[in-house]
Parts: sequence; structure tokens; C-alpha cells
Amino acid sequence: MAPPLAFVGPLAIIMTVSSVSSSKINRCPLRHKSGVQRPPLVIGHRGASFHLPEHTISSYRLALEMDADFIEPDLVASKDGILVAVHSVDLNVTTNVHTFNDGEFQSRARTSKANKGAWGYYVNDFTWDELQKLTVRQRVKEGGARFDGYDGLFKIPSFTQIVDMLHDWNSRELPLIGRPGKVGGVPGLYVEIKSAQFFMEDGSLDMAELFLNELSTHPKSSELLFDHVTLCDDLKHDEYRVPPLVVQSFEADVLEKLRVGFKTRWMEFVEEDELLSNGVVNATSESDDEIDHPCSCKGDPEQFWFEVNKYHIAGLGPDKKCLLPSKEVVDSGDPSAMKRARHEAKEWVLKAHSERLAVHPWTVRIELEGNGHGGGVPSMFSSAKEELAYYFCELNVDGVFSENIGLAQTVAAEGCGDDSASPRVQESGKVCMAHSRNAWLLGLSFLAIGIFVGSISTCFVSSYAQRKGARSQRSMPLPELDLDEDDDEDEMI
Repeated sequence: MAPPLAFVGPLAIIMTVSSVSSSKINRCPLRHKSGVQRPPLVIGHRGASFHLPEHTISSYRLALEMDADFIEPDLVASKDGILVAVHSVDLNVTTNVHTFNDGEFQSRARTSKANKGAWGYYVNDFTWDELQKLTVRQRVKEGGARFDGYDGLFKIPSFTQIVDMLHDWNSRELPLIGRPGKVGGVPGLYVEIKSAQFFMEDGSLDMAELFLNELSTHPKSSELLFDHVTLCDDLKHDEYRVPPLVVQSFEADVLEKLRVGFKTRWMEFVEEDELLSNGVVNATSESDDEIDHPCSCKGDPEQFWFEVNKYHIAGLGPDKKCLLPSKEVVDSGDPSAMKRARHEAKEWVLKAHSERLAVHPWTVRIELEGNGHGGGVPSMFSSAKEELAYYFCELNVDGVFSENIGLAQTVAAEGCGDDSASPRVQESGKVCMAHSRNAWLLGLSFLAIGIFVGSISTCFVSSYAQRKGARSQRSMPLPELDLDEDDDEDEMI
């Protein structure tokens, strides 16, 4: 089986390669051809995480129902090597681990040298069976805009369960309701491999190897993620399909391990030139002394683009701060400085496009930043709608990570007041599912299962008493634990 693939590396490098055979590559590129006009892609950030607790099957499923082009699970590892979807290595951030069963797991709280000495309930100290006892809650603070009534209703999903859900959606349910016209295909999976260095140092768990193993052994991964990429060979000049699988990481060695792993395990299908022919970098302004970060959107432009070209990548996934005027410029109120900063951001995107790179900034949240929500709507905008219009219309980005799928889709569909804004892409009339078994696709940067809000609401009403009790036991930290970790976490994908 030859998988098409998409990778990510430091800060994060992301690569997408569609490899059907030694003579067929890049059939589903991340960025559309020049003849294709379509609305920007909408990537469901941790699912539909504004509406439901992040990284749950229900949140992913709701994102699909709201017409997301991708769902984005963050993968971490359990003690017994099962990949699960949780954003933080500390379970206390979004689960009831501290209060579960009157403190059954409180003895597990500890510090970790691999996590800079921070206290936490580390996910790699828990087996898959133990993780299934926990429930997930909204990542909100007091006075937050997000409804926390669903806290305690959903469990941590495994990567296997996410693949099963997406396969069911694409193969059984989507044909019954009609596939998204703007995609001309089916939604994809935008995976992030989280904290690989931490898991190796703290638990001797190789995240790249675990991911490769689960992909190669899952009975539905070939049909869902790889086989149908062959139909991208037949796309017309005005047609486009999203890559079925995109993989991202903030650590360069993960990219290298995946590259070597795919080359070793599928040597007859994937040659090095093919594997490195396309990709994406997720450039951020973060820094970490323990990780080599060759790419940052701030700093020496020549060095940045040199590093980008060195990795032979297919796109950029920058922190949205890279595309916004600095706080100093905004606070100055200087119109000339603001205009210059916005022009520089536009030139940055144009430069990426001139290198045939897609641009997917993250993350658009509906809350106003001034209300204490890190990564929320910047003060230069009055609303998330205005912020989205800036990315779509002024900067002309290729897609965004969004936590409110409906709003992002609405703004994308409204267009920008000209013929090139967001016309629907021409459909090919084919759903690219199972075709050639020797197809494999994997890409970079940034999916899902759930239930209808109505059915969730029914569950909510029927279990009100149970949930009310659960809410009264919202996870509280041990004296040493710090729940304010959100501030930094929210600034990452």
C-alpha cells in the first residue's frame, strides 16, 4: 500500500505528498491550481470547539455537519501506547481527572522534568482503559462566552475512533445529504502530532512510530485517507479536492522520523524526491530552547524564506500574529504605521503564493481578546467576522483554523465584493473514495465525530441532574497545580 502523505515539522513544518506510484505524485496538492476559484478552506480547530468541548467525537462530528473542510485532532499517547486526542499533555486542563471518583487519581499528579518541572496529571501515566473513565469539559474561564452545560458528557476519543467516525461520515452519511460543493470531494483529517520530545523523554514513547503503526493497521485508513487520491488525476483545470490527510508537528525530528518511516515501510511506492516534493510549514512566533526552530515569520525575511525553500514545503501555517500589526503599532494609533503593517502582511502572503505555498493562519476565535481570552479577536477588529474578512479578502489566505465553523463558512461564502472572491469550485461529479488500493496521501497543518445539537440537547435535558452534579465538581488543581496554563496553550494550534 502506498500512502499519499502530508507532514509537519518544527514550529511546524508541514508537508503534503500525494503519491500513487513512482510516476504519479502531488495529485491532491494543498493549494489549488490557478484556474480554480473557491472559498478559503475552513479547518475545524479541535472540532467545533466553540460549541462543544474540544477534541471529542461530538465536537468533530458537529464540525463536519457545519461543512468544515478538515477536522483537526491533536494526538498524544497513553501509557500503553494508544494515540488519543487531547491538546495538552496535562489531563487536568480539560478533563475531570482531579475530581474523578472522589480523587481516585490524585496520587498521579507529579512534576515532569521533560515539561520544565510543571505539575500535572500527565496523559502518559494513564492507560487507555483509565482514560476512558474520564470526561471532558470546555476550555473556558469564569465569565467565558462558551456554554459549559455539556461538561462531563463526552469522553476522550482515540485516533482509531476518529478515523472510524470520519470514514462513516464520508462513506455512508455524506452521500445521503450531498457533499460540500465547494470542495468537490470529502472532508479531510488535519492531524497534529503533539509533544513528541516530551513523550520520548518522559515515557519512552515514539510518537512518529505510534502514528505510522496505527495508520498501517487501521482497516479503514487505506480507503478513507489514501485510495481515493487517485481520482485527483482526473481533476479538470477548474476542480479541486482537499488532501485527505494532513499532519503537523512543532518538532523537526518528527518530520524526519515520518519521512524515513514512510520511505522504509513503503520503499517501492515512495521515493525521496516524491516524499519531499510538497509540504507546509507552520511558522509561529513561539520559541523553545530545546527545539530547533528554523522558521519564524518574524525576524530576517531572507533567512525565513531560505529555510522555507530548504524544506521543499507546500504551504505555511502561521500564527495569525504574524499577519497582524504589532501591539505597539495598534496602540500608537498611527494610521501610516497601521497601513504599512497591513501592507507588509499582504506582501508576506503574496510572497508565499509566489513560491506556490498555501497559507493557513491560526486560530480564529469568536471571543474578543480584550475579555481575557488569549488568541481571541484582536483589538483592531470589532468582531470575528471582521477579522475573517481581513484574512480572506485583504490578505487572500487559502484557509483558516476556526473554532466557529458556521461563522467562517458564512464569511467565506459572502465573498469580497468582486468576481474572484469566493465562487463555488466546479465539481467533478465523483466522490473520491475507494479506487486504487495503492494510493496514500498525507499533508500538513491542521477532524471529527459528533451528534446533532438537537440530539445533544435531548441528552442534556434527560441527564440534567447528573450533569448538574458533575458541574459542581469542576476539576480543581492540587495546591501545586496551575490551571492558568491556558494562557500559553491557547496560543498554540
